[in-house]
Amino acid sequence: MLPEENILFKGIEHDDCSRMISCFNADIRKFKSGSRIMDYSDNPDKLGIVLNGTAVMVRYDANGVRSIMESLGEQSVFGVYFTFTASQRSGIEIAAETDCEVMFVRRSEITKRCENACQCHSRVVENLLELMSEKAISLNERIEVLSQRSIEDKLISCLSIIEEKTPKGKVPQIPFSTTALSDYLCVNRSALQREISRLKKAGILTISKRKFKLQHNQDCDI
Repeated sequence: MLPEENILFKGIEHDDCSRMISCFNADIRKFKSGSRIMDYSDNPDKLGIVLNGTAVMVRYDANGVRSIMESLGEQSVFGVYFTFTASQRSGIEIAAETDCEVMFVRRSEITKRCENACQCHSRVVENLLELMSEKAISLNERIEVLSQRSIEDKLISCLSIIEEKTPKGKVPQIPFSTTALSDYLCVNRSALQREISRLKKAGILTISKRKFKLQHNQDCDI
């Protein structure tokens, strides 16, 4: 990925991107599927950007129960700065769902006052604020999903949001395995599988691997 394709450096020229990545002391690392990328409790000042691969934000409550908070694809940003939580009763970590390449930058490096008062630095801060706004929207979407009372309503709400975000002409795709989806929806895996089977038999939902189509969407074929 070229530096200017990085979401944090949107709108900045290639040479300036390379200079700023060096200025921010950015650290690019590779992670194997299933490995832990970052534990929030150990890295309060660090934010990461997924350059390649996919990861998940995982939360463990006081009883060790696992919930998936978010799927992180290419260009996704994560860090304490974006969690909107101050709870000390649960642990949050980022885990690689596939082999990943991640760029780490310290928030303090981005938000510190630039000695040269350069326009590029100001643009990065603007991009960071925009990313925070997008994370807030994502959080509201998750609240919308989890506020549904039944497994069916949670599933349909989740799939509808994914469908709305899918570019026109492309088939919507669930970013999770069934196990991960049950963790994301905070429901029992077996109960979720039964609900998916019921919706498929009723003709409400069609699924091929992770690609899906809801009954009201007649534009996409799997």
